[in-house]
Amino acid sequence: MKHPPALLQYSFLAVMFTLLIGSTGCSRKEALPEPAPADSLGRINQWLLDSMRAFYYWSEEIPAAPDFKQATPLFFKSLLSTNDRFSWITNQQDVIPDGNSYTNYGFHYAWVQVAGYDGYVGVVTFVSRFSAAGEAGWTRGMYFTAVNGTRVTAQNMEQANTVLHTSGNVRVTMAAIVDNTVQPGNEVTLSHILFGENPFQLTSTFTAGGIATGYLFYNQFSEMHDDDMLAVFDKLRRAQVTELILDLRYNPGGSVPRSAMMAVMIATQLKENDVYAIYEGNKKLGRRERTLKEVLQTANSTAGNDYALLKKRLLPLQRIFILTTGGTASAAEMLINNLRPYITVVQIGATTTGKDEASFVIRDGRVPRQIPWEIHPIVYKLFNKNNQGAYHHGLVPAYPVNELAALPLYAIGSSKDPLIRKALEMIYGMDIPEGTPLRQLPEIPVRVVYASAAGQAKNAMVQVAR
Repeated sequence: MKHPPALLQYSFLAVMFTLLIGSTGCSRKEALPEPAPADSLGRINQWLLDSMRAFYYWSEEIPAAPDFKQATPLFFKSLLSTNDRFSWITNQQDVIPDGNSYTNYGFHYAWVQVAGYDGYVGVVTFVSRFSAAGEAGWTRGMYFTAVNGTRVTAQNMEQANTVLHTSGNVRVTMAAIVDNTVQPGNEVTLSHILFGENPFQLTSTFTAGGIATGYLFYNQFSEMHDDDMLAVFDKLRRAQVTELILDLRYNPGGSVPRSAMMAVMIATQLKENDVYAIYEGNKKLGRRERTLKEVLQTANSTAGNDYALLKKRLLPLQRIFILTTGGTASAAEMLINNLRPYITVVQIGATTTGKDEASFVIRDGRVPRQIPWEIHPIVYKLFNKNNQGAYHHGLVPAYPVNELAALPLYAIGSSKDPLIRKALEMIYGMDIPEGTPLRQLPEIPVRVVYASAAGQAKNAMVQVAR
């Protein structure tokens, strides 16, 4: 197996890695050119090009003679493959990743058409309780019809989306649907705030006919809640669940070791020395197998890297039901794909995002830093133990269910929710039990006052086993 160039430091982030490249960061044989002064466009672009040629998954598609006179963001874009949907670049100042309504205001939404209404209705699909939307009292299933005073239609929907995905202040006109008639309501102003949350939003059980089914809504593979993950699976084990519904419908991914943590407590057949993931890079990086133990050891806590500790919480499952939408991505998709060799996975909902890829963060690691840019190029394609991957078009559910097929939306965890109901029908038939909430994990409201980078605000860094 080929190994990374000597002394390179890198770590996982989301289905992403972090690579710090400095003046002593590479072996002499593999060294990238010395980073150029920040005021030299040509030399900065040369550093960028050399980095991409060394690590980019589609390195063979990079133009032989790119235009070094282009501004760095445009130069970076000129190097990308037409197959690349996820690579990006930032200087953490005026060139930053695009925002969205969730990171800015704490809610997801969908536009829908309602018969008899000449326009689009916004449906709130998820709200973080400590966000601007949460503090305004928003809940899943609420409606709105206008943004900054403009009623949303097919002609201006994209403009409305741009406003909602841009931080600042936004005015939203709430609405109600009464007797199939859309009725505009009060206007609410949301202000962009930074917020934190516990990704374990809800744990509950459904019980009937001697069968206990656990339900877990998990919103992000966060490295800040290892003890919470153990506590959640302790509760499910004490409830003697033999079936599990894992709701990843809005989970954008996160830490790879956390996906491995969860896999240990779900899949009976998965052992410590079994292959958990395979990474396929360009010709230089090659193909690398990683065992479950190797992935767990990159976790930064005892709760996350102790296989025996995790195995004590193993649930006696023969299968797992996983709920997905187009918002299910990255490490969430990786968990689904990488569980399949070890347990029957019943996927319900909609096709996932299709991020079967991993990234390094490449930056100048010298102190003081001389290159102001960092790049997040796709470096690996991801596969499970059986070499199953290539899900760039998304993981397709065995049982397609559209949660927005009919309104109103029900609360997360409700047996009336169409995705949850499908899983319960498969477990219990048509005699579906109501859920019994387990005590939710205590949450401390926080308002984040600093974030070093968009990607790092969600996930801590963990080191990759070599």
